[in-house]
Amino acid sequence: MNNTFEWSRFCKVVRKDFSNIWQNAGTSLLIITLLPILAWLLWWAMSGIEEMPTIVPEVRWCFIAGSVMLAAIVSPSRMYRTSNLQKEGIYFAMLPASKLEKYVSMLLFTIVVCPLLCFLGGMVLDYFLTLLPFGPYSKWLWQTDYLADTLDGYSALVSGKFPNVDENTMMLVQVVKPGRVVLYAVLCHLSYVSLFLFTNTIFKKHKVLQTLLWTWLISFVLNIVITPILGAMLMNGNWLDVFLETADPVKSLNTAYWVAITWSIVLTTVFFWWASCRLKRMKY
Repeated sequence: MNNTFEWSRFCKVVRKDFSNIWQNAGTSLLIITLLPILAWLLWWAMSGIEEMPTIVPEVRWCFIAGSVMLAAIVSPSRMYRTSNLQKEGIYFAMLPASKLEKYVSMLLFTIVVCPLLCFLGGMVLDYFLTLLPFGPYSKWLWQTDYLADTLDGYSALVSGKFPNVDENTMMLVQVVKPGRVVLYAVLCHLSYVSLFLFTNTIFKKHKVLQTLLWTWLISFVLNIVITPILGAMLMNGNWLDVFLETADPVKSLNTAYWVAITWSIVLTTVFFWWASCRLKRMKY
């Protein structure tokens, strides 16, 4: 139960967790993967009433991304539901592995394995639904030019091929870069996992629901406290007008972006660290 790390022992823990996926989280992950069928069935039902447009691949990619997000939210409480329960959690505590090895395996399955299974399952489901001679899926999932057109348009704007573009669009182009979008998406994924992995060590029952309710409640209280303060600051003096007149919009947006990214990294790191500390000190 120490914090040493031995590769062969870690691999045994990973194999054990992998063998328990269906028993612990299989039903939940399967339901999440099959959720796009609801949109498919709804379209089919509505098409009998009126002419319905097909569901384009871009929207279907959003379905798959949503399933990955849901898997990141649900997998900690399903895969490791008993890790903080006194009687049931004794099995987790007595696994012949160090605390570090067990926690790294938890991170591997909640960050990568379970979301990846939903991602691959979503692609397979989309493929079979596209094979059907009826329904809203008329194109294959990869038959989309949206990403290529977006990247081509971004390159053209940066290179100055469109000289008549308005100033606001150019500011967004300079701030919203593809690499930054990817970084933001990765951090969002990690932040979801870290939050629900941490609350998995706190709540005993209905872990996902309690996490959502407490997150909403804390956000609501913070809005009540912060909104009057910001309102008072905006009403007193003309500092906001001076700031808007003198500040560089692009630099301000860049600063806001990196502040948000830094804050997200800090919160994610704190939640991962706090979860590991709670698991180390858990009494069974």
